[in-house]
Amino acid sequence: ANPLATILSAALMFEYAFGMMAEGKLIRDAVTASMDAGIVTEDIADGAKAYKTSEVGSWIVEWIKKN
Repeated sequence: ANPLATILSAALMFEYAFGMMAEGKLIRDAVTASMDAGIVTEDIADGAKAYKTSEVGSWIVEWIKKN
C-alpha cells in the first residue's frame, strides 16, 4: 500500500487543525523528497525500484529527523 497520501493527510492535520504550519510543511517536504529520490511503492514506481510501505515510511521519518 502507498503511505504517501496518508502522510500528506497528517501534514494537512498539522496545518489546519493545529495551526502548525512549519511542521506540516516539513512533512510535505519529506514526501516530495522521497518521490524525488525514487523512494516510492510499486504502484507509483513506474518500472523503477519499488520499496515496501514500511521502507517508504521509515525513509520519510529519517528524512524528517535530519531536517
